[in-house]
Formats: sequence, C-alpha cells, structure tokens
Amino acid sequence: MRQSHLIISNAAGMWLSQALAIIPPLILVPYLIKTIGEIGYGVYALIWSLVMSIDQLERSLQSGVVKYSAAFLARGLTDEVNKVISSSFVYSIILAIIASIAIIITAYFYNDSSGKLGISLIVVGIMILFIMPLTPYIAIIQSKQRYYINAFADTASKYITLLIVVTWFTVVRSSVEALIIITASMLFFARFVQVPIAYRLVPGLRNNLSLLNQKSFSLIFSFGAATVLASICLAVNHTGVRWLMDYLATTSFVTHLAIILMPIALLSQIIGAVTLTLMPAASAYEAQGNYKKIQELLIRSIRYTTILIIAAFIAAFFLMRDVLVLWVGHNYAFLAPYAIILFAGAAFAQTTSSAHHMLKGLGELRVVVIIYLISLVVIPIGSILFIMLLYNNPYVAVTTGLSAGFIVCGIMQIFTCAKSAKADLKVLLQRSYIQPIIVVVFVLFVTLGAYSMIEYASALMRLLTACTAIAAFIICCYIFIATPDEKQQFSELMQIAKSKITKVK
Repeated sequence: MRQSHLIISNAAGMWLSQALAIIPPLILVPYLIKTIGEIGYGVYALIWSLVMSIDQLERSLQSGVVKYSAAFLARGLTDEVNKVISSSFVYSIILAIIASIAIIITAYFYNDSSGKLGISLIVVGIMILFIMPLTPYIAIIQSKQRYYINAFADTASKYITLLIVVTWFTVVRSSVEALIIITASMLFFARFVQVPIAYRLVPGLRNNLSLLNQKSFSLIFSFGAATVLASICLAVNHTGVRWLMDYLATTSFVTHLAIILMPIALLSQIIGAVTLTLMPAASAYEAQGNYKKIQELLIRSIRYTTILIIAAFIAAFFLMRDVLVLWVGHNYAFLAPYAIILFAGAAFAQTTSSAHHMLKGLGELRVVVIIYLISLVVIPIGSILFIMLLYNNPYVAVTTGLSAGFIVCGIMQIFTCAKSAKADLKVLLQRSYIQPIIVVVFVLFVTLGAYSMIEYASALMRLLTACTAIAAFIICCYIFIATPDEKQQFSELMQIAKSKITKVK
C-alpha cells in the first residue's frame, strides 16, 4: 500500500474512533457539573488535566521508541528493536518513579482549599507506576503505523468509564475521589490490553533486561530527555494554566476554562488521527535518504490538515454558541466568543501539527523544545500574568495569552520544519495556506451574504448555513485547487473504501 494510502486509511479508522470518543465526555461534563457541582468539577478538571499531562509525557517516551523502531523495522533489524524496547522499559520505570514521588509530595504540600485534591493526587501518583512501563509496547504498535489500535482502546475505555461512573454515582454516591479512581483505572486498562497486540504485530519481539544495551539506552535517553522537556512545556500550557488560574481566579473559573478548551481538545484529537503517523514515516524516509518524499509529505499533510481545519472552523463560527447552550446550558452561553477566539488560534497551530511530528521524526528535538518553550510557556504565561495584573479579567487574560502562544507556535513550526525538510517555503505557503484561504474567503463571502438576508436566524438555520458552507468549501477545493494527482489519489481511496464496504456486505 502506498504511504499516502496507509496514512489516510489509518486516519480513517482513527477518525471513526475519535467520532465515537467525543460522545462520553460530552455526556459526562454536564452530568458531573450537576452531580458534584461546579467546584467539584473544577477540582476534577485540575486533576484530569494533570493526568492528560502525564499521558503526554507517556507519548513523549513513546517518541524515541517509535522513531528508532520504525527505522529498524524498515530494515528488518528485529534484534535492534528488542534492544530499544528493553532499554525504553527501564527508562520508563525510572521516570515513573520520579514522577510519582513528585506528585505525592505535591499532594502533601499543596494548599488545597477544597479538601478533595490530596487523595486524588495520590491516586494519580500511584497510577503512573503502572501506566508508564507499558509505554514501549504502545510505541511498538505506533512504529508499525497502527495508531488506530490505541485510539480504539482509548475510546472503549471512555465508554466503560461513563458506564461505571453513572452506575457508581447512582447506586453508591457521587464524589470527586471515586471519579478519579474510576477514570485512572480505565486509563490503565486501555494501555494494558495493547501489550499482547504489540507481540503479535512484531514476531520475535522481546523485552528482557538481558537485552538492555548502553547504546540503545543512550539513544532513548537523549531522545526522551528532549521530548520530556517538550512535554513539560505542553503540560505547563494545558495543565499549568488551569492550576495558575485556580490560584489567580477561582475553581469555578477552572470549570469555565475547561468548557472553553473542550472544542480545542476535540479538534486536537481529530487532527492527531492524521498527523501522528507522520513521525515514523518521516523517520523511515530519512533513513532511506529520500528528502523528496519528506518534502511532499510535509506540504500535502499541512495542505490537507488546513482544509480539514478550515471546515471545522466554519462549523465553530456558526454553531459555537448553540452547541454550548445545548451541551451545558444557557448559563454558559457567554463563553462562546472566548471559545471561538481560542479555537481560531488553536486551529492555526493544529494546521502545523504534521510539521511538529515530522520535526521529531527528523531528530530536530532541540528545535521542538525551543518552539514549545517560547510559544506554550513564555508567551501565554507572561501574557496571562500581565493582563491579570492590569485588568484582573481571567477570561480576557486566558484567551489572549493562549491564542498568542498558539499563533507563534504555528508560525515557528512552519518555518523550522520547511528548513529541516529542505522544502520550498513559498510553495508550501501557497499550496497549504494561500489556496485554501482564497477558497474559504469566497465561500464565506457568498454564504454570509445569503445568511444576512434571512430575517429570522434560528439555530436550525445556522446549522444549515454551516453545513452548506462546509460542503461548498470542500467541493470548491476539489474543483479549483486539487491537482490531477490529488484527484487521482482521491479516486483510488474511494475505490478502496467501496471495495471494503462491498466485502462487509
């Protein structure tokens, strides 16, 4: 199968899982606000953001295994893969112990006004000891570009979590502590079920301390150290901002912030379905010295991602307020403008998600860390503190700080990855951004003109307008800017999808 077909087919399976994965959180958020209260949900949002940061740390540990295993598997060097996975297993255990101790110490010293954070933090600290050592197995699956396996496992765990939480809260009692224990247990379950799959995908796979190799450990350590630093920057942005606002504002505001950031989280999950597979692909092409393929992979991935994200932004622009009202109620409708602005900034950063993963695949880890440090830590934290000092408005501070960081992140990733891939920046900008933007400006001009003439703009009318605009945008992209090769590729994918549907019937 062609690499492009593998990436898109893999993405299709992940999109399906992500579409299903959206449902449990959408149900849980209003349910939890109703059962444990706004402050209780704010505490859960703080803890769960920490868990997600740990999950990101886990992914950073996977990156080294994915990069080197993909290169070794491409050359049929299974023995080298075994050395990498054994070394990564030891490295994961060491980091798990350090992280666990740090979190438990934090639980002891943190000034917890709610009285609910301490036990939850201890649960998270213990959970790390069981989850991180499973990291190498998941990475092996990803090095085979089977990212959808992890996606489906996570999706299944979310539905089981929803079922257990609702059952426990109904039969026993609702509490933040029980919620954290349930979600943490299901996160471990989602990782554990993938271990036997890794052994099946790679015949001859072994994880044995006797295979611990100093060279492999050094590779994993050097790569892992940089990716861990990048993950720490991401954690400061995702988790640190929430804990900072809990200190500067209120726990209730953390709930509002979690609601504002939910669309961004969903967008990140969807885009990740495409871009995650690019790191091992870039690594494999680099091992073969095929920079022409790397350049085309970069341009096309950003181009397709941009088109997908523009479609998502059209939907957000028209429907954000209606979605918030339907999801969490009229009391939170005032958050819509902030959510749209943040969504726009994050959307631009997500268009360069493929560039981020390709930078890691090409070994440009120092660049990744510098980009994340500047755009996800220095700019947002500095902006938030400055605006809070001047105006003491947490909504404006968070929206401005995070959006500015997202935009800078996207710009830096475009320029640095184009340079590393030796790609023509002008061609990249033209094909990936200028062409789709011209199309969407035209479509929105016509759509908004027609929409403004409608006297009664109901939620249904906004939905129909959004769907029409998205359909028109996709069709116009296909007609006016798709190259003959892209149209041929689309036709081939449709034939593959048709054949698979026919087999199912």
